[in-house]
Amino acid sequence: MTKNHTEQTGSNLLAHPGRTSDSSPKNTVSKQMSLSDSILSGAVVSYRKAGYTFGRHLHTNIEIYRILSGECYMDIQSETLHCTKGDFIMILPDMVHSFYLNDTSDCEFQHIHFNPDMFSTIILDNDGIFPITLLHAVLFSAHFYYRLISDETIDKHLQKLIDLHTSSDSLFTAANLNVALMDLMLHILDHTELVHEREHTEPQLQNSYVAYTLNYIQTHYATKILQEDIAQQLHISVRYLSKLFKSYMGVTLSNYINIYRINRSIELMQDTNLTLTEIALQVGFKDSQHYSKVFGSVINATPSQYRKTFLIK
Repeated sequence: MTKNHTEQTGSNLLAHPGRTSDSSPKNTVSKQMSLSDSILSGAVVSYRKAGYTFGRHLHTNIEIYRILSGECYMDIQSETLHCTKGDFIMILPDMVHSFYLNDTSDCEFQHIHFNPDMFSTIILDNDGIFPITLLHAVLFSAHFYYRLISDETIDKHLQKLIDLHTSSDSLFTAANLNVALMDLMLHILDHTELVHEREHTEPQLQNSYVAYTLNYIQTHYATKILQEDIAQQLHISVRYLSKLFKSYMGVTLSNYINIYRINRSIELMQDTNLTLTEIALQVGFKDSQHYSKVFGSVINATPSQYRKTFLIK
């Protein structure tokens, strides 16, 4: 085995997924899955008139659009999409996006929002150093969003979600909604080609390196995060970790950390009466000035402007 291959695939510890130590990733997922609470927060058919605009924003939900008539535009991260009848768009969590129409065309669309956290309890692959969940699979298989031509299966699932959401009188409505969303995700994954190239090393290791990194950010975002610490835990180089993360997620590791922290700060804006300075410190920024600078670079607005525009009812 060459030195380069050893650096990429890690030490012997990583060759034995079941073996762990205090300084190595744990091969467990602690949560239990429950179907009793619906993860769906909205499922409607919407109609917007020409000229409508909803500005740049960010949230932790997955957002689905299925265009029924007319046309619309979406800015997602650095890309602009022109969407027409039959398009299915699914925007991933923590992605900056906007929605708008031109001055000549109205647009009708199915619009669905849901919290994907439950997907992090569904393990699809446990052969690496960290479990790969359904949420990981959804995040890994596309950069920023999914775009498909809607098919019969997608249409059936979307209509089922809307029907269940609008007439939730069954004892098992929540379970039916959650299972329908899981089934829809698996169908989408089956009809999507991976956006990243797998190298000659074991794909389970590559998947689990990125999965562990995402989990590390989720756990440590409120404190100082050093890429060197993550790489050391995985027994790989920082350079290899950075390259792999960008390949899987479409953004650099440092940019992802900033976006993740900004999204957590938006949640605190919405759910608490904390000052912006208090929020900045709680999500891992060293001071409010740095927070405002990063927030502006991500959202194109100051934190106070965003709070007034999108969150004050």
